[in-house]
Amino acid sequence: MTKWKMTSVVLTGLLAGLLALPVVAQTAQIDYVGFGFETGGILPSNPGDELVIEAVAGNADTKFAVDLGVTELTFHVSGLVSAGQVVSGGVTSINYTGGMLEIYRDGAKNADWGINPPNPSAPSTFTDGTLFFQGEFTNFTLYFASGGYGSFVGDLNGLGGDMIDGSCSNCVYTWSGAFSPESGAQIPTGYNLQIDGVFQIDSTVDDEVTSWGSVKALFND
Repeated sequence: MTKWKMTSVVLTGLLAGLLALPVVAQTAQIDYVGFGFETGGILPSNPGDELVIEAVAGNADTKFAVDLGVTELTFHVSGLVSAGQVVSGGVTSINYTGGMLEIYRDGAKNADWGINPPNPSAPSTFTDGTLFFQGEFTNFTLYFASGGYGSFVGDLNGLGGDMIDGSCSNCVYTWSGAFSPESGAQIPTGYNLQIDGVFQIDSTVDDEVTSWGSVKALFND
């Protein structure tokens, strides 16, 4: 995997707020870092522009039973279509429609962002391997604060992949985090944002669950 240096993201407090959960929920999560770009660039975000994100897992809850020392989890977000940007109270927000998240599990560990995407390695090295999760966004929003730093959050319906055996009526899937702009981070040419976030699955399950297989069984009740 290309060793792009990931710089710190300044909105740690805001990210923590986004990830606050009810105490009744059992949570499993995967931390990731990556880069995103929007066709036509960002900002501005024009109606009809597409946001694409490629990311790699840095840490995964033990419930997923994935050893990141030998296996890579890669994330490919595509099809998020901008409705245009809105400025209010000094914050620029962009709502998106559509969009899919795919997570792949791959022993090759070959993820490479490259430059000026799409390119020969992105998205191809983020979409190889076995499909671990697939979901469709029901909502997705970027929030830009002063200086271009910001946060993002989106909810998904789980559709399939090895991580889930079928419909999961009690599950809530969330993709959220924070980002820094080109001016505030080391970002490969052609990308607009450096992201750092969490993919979360929440469900009301027994605290004694110790394996992801058991979690899946409970989620699919």
